[in-house]
Amino acid sequence: MVTLRTIVIAVVVAAAGVTALFWYFQSDTAKIRKQFKTIAEAASKDAGEHELTAAAGARKIGRMFAENGRIEIPAYDISRTYAREDIPGRIMGARSRYSEISMRFHDLDIRFPSEQTARVHFTAYVEAVRITGERVREGHEITCRLEQIEGDWLIHQIEAVTVLER
Repeated sequence: MVTLRTIVIAVVVAAAGVTALFWYFQSDTAKIRKQFKTIAEAASKDAGEHELTAAAGARKIGRMFAENGRIEIPAYDISRTYAREDIPGRIMGARSRYSEISMRFHDLDIRFPSEQTARVHFTAYVEAVRITGERVREGHEITCRLEQIEGDWLIHQIEAVTVLER
């Protein structure tokens, strides 16, 4: 007769097996979606956030960039190539102007022009409170190019898409 202990062990082993399958055999699309979710979480900031927490989040985002990443955002007069090592410092500088930040990415459209390249088009929403107390709400259409390097999808280019208004 099967004991309760045997059933519990079988369920735990099955659950571990399913988890391992999903963890190790994620599709490239799932990996990229997870990466953008991680970026949004690391870029967000709560009031009273500790400097070490902010630095850890900035480093986490920096590791998601290729050795040289191109960022083009005409609305902010940004058009340059940054070394991976410079990204965390830039993030920390930008975040220091705000007491709170909430970032979300919506409508991720992930395409693979080649086996080692991905294009991701999405809408980025940012809600923030400046140190002065002023509230900021912005949405931007963004296109990113990622390259798969040693199994990781790294951001190679970020470009804000100019949307015409009526």
